[in-house]
Amino acid sequence: MKKSVPSVAGEFASVRLGDRRLQRRVGQVVERLRRAPDLGFPRALKTEKETEGFYRLVANRRVRYDRLVESHARETVGRMVAGATVRVIHDTTELAFGGDPSSREGLGRLRSKEEQGFFAHVAFAVDGTPHAKPLGTVGAICWARTAPRRGNRKLSGEELSKLVGKESSRWSEAVDQVEDLIAGKSSAIHLMDREGDSFPLFCHMKKRRARFVIRMARDRMVESEDERMPLSEAVITLPKYLQREVPLSGRAAKPTPRSAHSQRQARIAKLSVSAGRIALQKPRYCDADLPDELHVNIVYVQEVDVPKDAEPVAWVLITTEKIETPEQVAAVVDHYRGRWLIEEFFKALKTGCALERRQLESFSSLTNALALFLPIAWQMLLLRAVSRLDPNGPASQVLTQTQIAVLRHYQPQKMPAQGATAKDALYAVGLGGHLKNNGPPGWRTLAYGMQELTSLTTAWEAAIAFSGKTPELCDQS
Repeated sequence: MKKSVPSVAGEFASVRLGDRRLQRRVGQVVERLRRAPDLGFPRALKTEKETEGFYRLVANRRVRYDRLVESHARETVGRMVAGATVRVIHDTTELAFGGDPSSREGLGRLRSKEEQGFFAHVAFAVDGTPHAKPLGTVGAICWARTAPRRGNRKLSGEELSKLVGKESSRWSEAVDQVEDLIAGKSSAIHLMDREGDSFPLFCHMKKRRARFVIRMARDRMVESEDERMPLSEAVITLPKYLQREVPLSGRAAKPTPRSAHSQRQARIAKLSVSAGRIALQKPRYCDADLPDELHVNIVYVQEVDVPKDAEPVAWVLITTEKIETPEQVAAVVDHYRGRWLIEEFFKALKTGCALERRQLESFSSLTNALALFLPIAWQMLLLRAVSRLDPNGPASQVLTQTQIAVLRHYQPQKMPAQGATAKDALYAVGLGGHLKNNGPPGWRTLAYGMQELTSLTTAWEAAIAFSGKTPELCDQS
């Protein structure tokens, strides 16, 4: 039976580096890192020879992050069901690194003056089912702000539109990467938060016939019912299609310039959803070759009966998706709500893979390390998804036979001797650190549990090799 969680080395099977030795080393390195992704490189790679080989690998001029990402992206597309709809979530994250700025070649300033690092714009694919099974990364663009600051004055829209090589172009570049990569395989719905609110981007995506759901950040001029008005006025006149309740997760306060989100208590939110079609007017500062107006669908989500002192949910979503029925409007809302998964993905990179604690000394080596960790972070989320998507499937979908045997030895109360399921296996992976009463294990619990399981499995296999015995591992159910 094909495993639901594939080999991470296989994500780089088609990498094009011009040297087969480099390609083999990539596979060897990521398999080592996968076993303990949050450890420092010397500890994760075990031997001095392996560690030196890794440092030479990420510093090699033939090794480029875009080629590593491309290989993983092709494998991601291979997991898509032909003809199906997938969601592609776009977002940008800061990667901050400490130390002396002069010791890290090619890094640049971040939003905080005290930090140095680079930015990564990632396109992350999930399937189109309600469970949103993670499929992997389908694109990544990295850059550092090495040019001098323009000062503290915020540029106007007209001034921004005249800049050459501006960072906002990454959104359309990423869309092009994804659309070219999956052409003829699946149909992608591109999901973006407020940073994707750009009239030129909307036009570009419409021209490519790309599907999208984007949360708007600006109050633009529109034409609705043959009347010109601000979008904020138009949305309150849209017909209501449905009302529904959705769970909102709690959110800790982050009083830093790197987060725009305020603290929030977990609650059930009652949402009123309206929808309609409008003609979005071109801003006066946009290029002359763009259309004067763009016909799009709008879905307006507003929380009602808001608890005292709580910030209400209010989304204005621009989309190419149909909005003719309540079910279609609800689907647009669900697409956008699925965007949260990329935040978990970034946490897996920064916390689960400890990317910001790495001591590599250049933009090139750090972006190569990022590319190696992308499929590892994806697998952290995938383990959690598999335990919830097919909990009654056999344990062999997520673990090897030896790993199952080790868990049966150390966690016999959680791993039955016969007919162990994926749910049994992933609860047991917690190795005593997770209680079923707390719900299914999260990706962090699974990631740390897999590290401990890997250590125990290595010792188990060494003991078998020393004794010369081959024990019965497990049933084949």
